[in-house]
Amino acid sequence: MSIGRPSSRSTAIERSERDAVARSAPQWRSASAVIALLVTGLSLLAAAPFALPDSYGYSWVEQGTSESAAQGIDGAWVARLGFLTLGLAVLLLASLRARAWRPVGTVLHLAFGTGMIAGAAYSTKPWWEGAAYVESEDLLHSVCATVVGIGFVGGVLAVMVARRLPSAAAATPDLLAIAITTTMPLMMSAGIWGVLQRMMFLTAAIWYGREAWSAHSTGRPST
Repeated sequence: MSIGRPSSRSTAIERSERDAVARSAPQWRSASAVIALLVTGLSLLAAAPFALPDSYGYSWVEQGTSESAAQGIDGAWVARLGFLTLGLAVLLLASLRARAWRPVGTVLHLAFGTGMIAGAAYSTKPWWEGAAYVESEDLLHSVCATVVGIGFVGGVLAVMVARRLPSAAAATPDLLAIAITTTMPLMMSAGIWGVLQRMMFLTAAIWYGREAWSAHSTGRPST
């Protein structure tokens, strides 16, 4: 009894499946890296206040994340590394989601990631009176913060429009992200700016995490 050779069609199908797995594996790994970077960046920002000496009198309730990375203070590297990590995560994610985000959304989210990285390089002034600082660097940090805010809100809005979601319910995560990150800055003088800003970063990280998980799920190789 002879064993027939596989047909050319079945061989082509198997080859196509292998090629699909080979193409999806890098995307799956990259999406996993994005999620890991987001978690690491958030963890660094959460840990940043504890890296500062008590003598500074830093309050994570009143002072924001930028102040924990301020010019000339010991331990500022933790928050700066957090900014850098989050920025790299979003840049990598933008390369994975460029087709889904379309050009406008991709450019805006690239601006967010670039602004985060630049914000790590240019620090704000210390929060106490009379502290020495470089005014131009403080100004550049403010510009970076503005770019980050516009990049995120505009990027989420652009992606939401590009998706053409069938209902408001389907757009709820996007609408919540926009609402939280646009209303909280209006409460800067409430004495809890540190809490509010951390909630904004958490909101952004959750939104990006959902996008990374979507890329992770669609790119995961089948077993």
